[in-house]
Amino acid sequence: MTQNANYFKLGLFVIAAFCLGVGFLLMFGAGEFLKKEILAESCFDESVQGLDVGSEVKYKGVRIGTVKAITTPVKVYQAQSQCVLVVFALDLDAFPPNGNQDPADAVKAAVDKGLTVYLSFKGITGAAYLETDYLPNIGDPVDITWTPDNLYIPSRKSSIKRLGDAMNLILENLTEINVMGMTRNLEKLLETLNQKTAALDMAGISQRTSAMMDEVRNTSRILSEILESPDFRGMIQDAKGSFSGFRTLVTDVRDPVNQTLEDLGHAAASAKTLTQNLEARTDTRLTALSQQVDGLMESLNTTIAMLENLVWLNSDTINRTISNFEHTSENLKQMSLEIRRYPARLLLERPPKPPEEPSEGGR
Repeated sequence: MTQNANYFKLGLFVIAAFCLGVGFLLMFGAGEFLKKEILAESCFDESVQGLDVGSEVKYKGVRIGTVKAITTPVKVYQAQSQCVLVVFALDLDAFPPNGNQDPADAVKAAVDKGLTVYLSFKGITGAAYLETDYLPNIGDPVDITWTPDNLYIPSRKSSIKRLGDAMNLILENLTEINVMGMTRNLEKLLETLNQKTAALDMAGISQRTSAMMDEVRNTSRILSEILESPDFRGMIQDAKGSFSGFRTLVTDVRDPVNQTLEDLGHAAASAKTLTQNLEARTDTRLTALSQQVDGLMESLNTTIAMLENLVWLNSDTINRTISNFEHTSENLKQMSLEIRRYPARLLLERPPKPPEEPSEGGR
């Protein structure tokens, strides 16, 4: 009886422990089971060594999902491709919808805005994870020829891949360098330098260098003697005195010069005022004189017009008068010539006979 009671207690303890275990699992794992996720996939044209199922998917370091599968397009879509297909789940809470928008559409909108995924590594341990970020200007380096079953997010090369490509490009450029040609050119250069050096007159150069150094020492000694001579020091003292006197002169002249400049300023202001007054008065008088001149010009124009009318109306009379003056002038000229020839004729000659009257028969 005691043995059966012990079995009963043991069984009851095992059942209670199992129930408690299931309760703890439900309590701590309910969030994972009830979490809303969306499956997405991407292709990588590089090695995903270090990335495993269950690895994290992060956005700028914040966990937003996990890796569900790592495979190839050949196995899933029977498509020929050299890339690696990675399927991962994204938490819909990381992409809040806009209003009544479907959470899946919110993730698609994020992809349209430039959401990309790339491979990243945790320090130097080699553990890899997927990092996401918005890079709208970087296109998908992988061309897919199939229709994805899940939401497709473009990928880009990881930092390690970009670094490796850059190093390969550098190595390719280095291989194109003609090292042997550079070595031969360097050897020729060294040989030419040796020949030129051997052809130099090193003894003559040394002698000329020594002579030049002796001249430099001699010049330096002469300069030292000049600088230490009493005459030079006296000249320095005289220059100091001259500068001191000049400074005193400038100090003495400063006030008169300032006063002169101030007087010139007052004189300029007075001249400006006088000029303005003269301009005002002159403008008034010039205006009046201009008006008088305008009146005089109008009177002259009127007189000229009257003279023109008078000449035009009496043109015949004026022509006859001018003709009479011409005849009279001609007669006076003829009479003066006769007087010159016969001066007494004017006093002794009889007066001319009066003209005969015409007879009645001649009428």
